[in-house]
Amino acid sequence: MAEPNWEEVQEDKEQKKQLVTSYIASKCEVDSDIKDLREIGACLSNGAKLEIDILTGGLANYTYKICCKGTKGTYHKLFAKLSFPFAQLFPDKPCPLSRTQNEFEMMHTFHKLSPGLVASPYFCDDIGEGMKLLVTQWSPVDEQFANQFIDGTVDLRTGAKIAEGISTLHCSPDVDLDFNSKMRPFFHSLTPILKDILNGLHKSENQDRVGARAKEVGEDATTDMFDNYVNTVDLAECLIHGDLHSFNILVGAKPSIESLESFDASGSVVFCDWEMAHGGTAGHDIGTLRSFPISCAFAHSINGHRHAALDCLSWLDTLWSSYEVAVSKVNTSEEQVTRIFRHSLQYTGLYLLAYYALNIHMEFLPIDEGNVEDLTKVKESIGLVGLKCLEWGMNKSLSLAELKANYSQAIEEEMAILLSTKKVRRNRRSSVLRASGRRVSDANLHFSALDRLSIISADVSAFVSKLETLPSETGLGEEDAASAQ
Repeated sequence: MAEPNWEEVQEDKEQKKQLVTSYIASKCEVDSDIKDLREIGACLSNGAKLEIDILTGGLANYTYKICCKGTKGTYHKLFAKLSFPFAQLFPDKPCPLSRTQNEFEMMHTFHKLSPGLVASPYFCDDIGEGMKLLVTQWSPVDEQFANQFIDGTVDLRTGAKIAEGISTLHCSPDVDLDFNSKMRPFFHSLTPILKDILNGLHKSENQDRVGARAKEVGEDATTDMFDNYVNTVDLAECLIHGDLHSFNILVGAKPSIESLESFDASGSVVFCDWEMAHGGTAGHDIGTLRSFPISCAFAHSINGHRHAALDCLSWLDTLWSSYEVAVSKVNTSEEQVTRIFRHSLQYTGLYLLAYYALNIHMEFLPIDEGNVEDLTKVKESIGLVGLKCLEWGMNKSLSLAELKANYSQAIEEEMAILLSTKKVRRNRRSSVLRASGRRVSDANLHFSALDRLSIISADVSAFVSKLETLPSETGLGEEDAASAQ
């Protein structure tokens, strides 16, 4: 991949910031119907200025924190997302701007269904040359949920709240199942990656347990797994978030990074990044959300922290049991629940195999930087469970109880292997993301994965890191930066 002209990238970055700042200022009128815009408008009329801080992005969008200092020293805040019609590294991949308008509309819809679980959307307008600007309320909680799994101490209250929100969305009647359908070509553009991963497992040079499992079941079986997954991509059974991993859920920050067992008093959660929302299968959301907690459980296991691993898994049990109860209340049959769980295993398998083969999100696991030996062992466990989940996800003969038992046994077996690997243990500590103030954008997941060879060589990862850390003029201090919504 050719090295970008970073001076041009920086200049473009600053021009976009100025464009966003000017446009938002024009919308903040003292007689606005929206309280936040009205209050900022009053501050601007008294001589205050908007301050803008880039949170994440640069590949297919930028996200910003917009602030205006009030007369009493308090900050009025907004969240903004500026979207482009294509990913900067992959201009040939479909990434229509309609996704941002649909994100705005989906946030409105979910706000009506589950007030408090999504930031209030304010406006979504065309801006500049072929761009969209989405502006919303600044979320009342602003730490990425993934940090708690990295810590190994997870607030169980959030499991029931997230399950309630997801089930309400999935069970909503009279919805448009063609919603955001222009994104389907993008979803299909990701499927060859899974095919290449599965094909790679059969190569003779792949000698780990994941490769051994693939060779044991045979190429016909892994081809069936792939075909079965592809058949679910266009299923439109309910509205789904479509990108519900733990970096796209916000929670209250822990009161102290020195006390990992303490949580925000409210236990609040906010779902963010709705641009992938569409008509799909309910198992998509549950399966996606499982992937990072399982990975963290394995990382805690190799560190000798069984309780931390079990905390991650207990949260997953709470999520599913709460979800199962919620959907059963709206006359969802056992057959339908089994179907959801089976599809969820497919998507868990998909994400875990992507973690294993492409290193996505692996740098955030609680494993010391440079400890290749431990990371390799954890990734092997991740990949093996991923392959098994993909296999069970296509087996319609298995009952719900059998699917649950297979899933739990696979997790337990890998935990036992990892816990027994060594005697010297890594001390538990707070998430490095929290300590550094770093946020993770979906650029690390979707668009980087489109060039899997580059991600393996870290070229795209380096590009994303460089893009997100270019120097930026801002009036905000480090203590006022917060995560993308």
